[in-house]
Amino acid sequence: MKKLTAVTMASVMVLSMASVAMVSADEAPDLADKKICLILPGSIDDQGWNATNNAGAKAAEEELGVTIDVIESVPAEEYESTFVEYAEKGYDLIMAAGSQFDESATTVAEDYPDSIFTVINGQVSDFENQIPVFPKEYEGSYVAGVLAGYATENGQFATMGGESNEPMVKLLDTYEGKAIEIATERGIKDAKATRSFVNSWTDVSATKDMASSMIDNGADTVFCYSNEGTSGAIQASKEKDVKFIGFSSNKNSESDCVFGSVEMAWPNVYPTIVNNILGGEWTGYTEIGVAEGVFAVDYTDQCTDECKAAVDAAIADITDGKVDLTTYFK
Repeated sequence: MKKLTAVTMASVMVLSMASVAMVSADEAPDLADKKICLILPGSIDDQGWNATNNAGAKAAEEELGVTIDVIESVPAEEYESTFVEYAEKGYDLIMAAGSQFDESATTVAEDYPDSIFTVINGQVSDFENQIPVFPKEYEGSYVAGVLAGYATENGQFATMGGESNEPMVKLLDTYEGKAIEIATERGIKDAKATRSFVNSWTDVSATKDMASSMIDNGADTVFCYSNEGTSGAIQASKEKDVKFIGFSSNKNSESDCVFGSVEMAWPNVYPTIVNNILGGEWTGYTEIGVAEGVFAVDYTDQCTDECKAAVDAAIADITDGKVDLTTYFK
């Protein structure tokens, strides 16, 4: 069994269009009578995005003494009707996890001004009661790129996404750029990344086949940001004896091929999200990232002290504003 060490970033604070105050659990408004729900596009057992958001909701329940109803595996054709259902029931805060909910939340929000609609990973705020919270995933993938740069032996990176969208492209751009940069600094020539999209978050077999093909074409380090489908990429990496970099959730225990993981530490963040939205501290579009505690690094014993030091430096650079990650966007 590998020894795991979790490094959690600074305590939660938020950057929005302007600086905003934080509300601690002790200073929280009285939430006991508030009706809150979280809508998920997939299963809470997906070992990825949905599972980590569900864990965040559970942490908020425990810390704040609230009840959050979790509605899982909602299909795309039911996004809007699900928002309407819970708004009609008088829910104060209706959260949904995934940028794919933006359009439906915008459609419904205007008609239900007494409910607050918060899309986690959302970017649209057309109405006062629409308060999206966007995790800067590209900051986490930058850190993951450091891990990849030390994991590789030949500098050939396979990067995969469940589906192509703007946040996914930005995080893959940043991951690839940093991984190539680190590999080059280590003296590996002609480092490069090859990218593919599975067009599914859940198809394990298709994800495995795609990863296998990319490995056969020379990749020795694989990154896949998906949900259930990620397991297929890990299976291919194990069978073909290459390294895998986990993202969104801790994948270290799934296989010895996992070099390390950068997980979204939603349990650190959800209590503050609920506090600050229902307490009126946050309005409009709000961003959070590395400095706000969204990401945690999970090492395995394959990570050298040099690698860990480089991760620490990357985290410090982001937190101190010393690196402009937008320069990595293609």
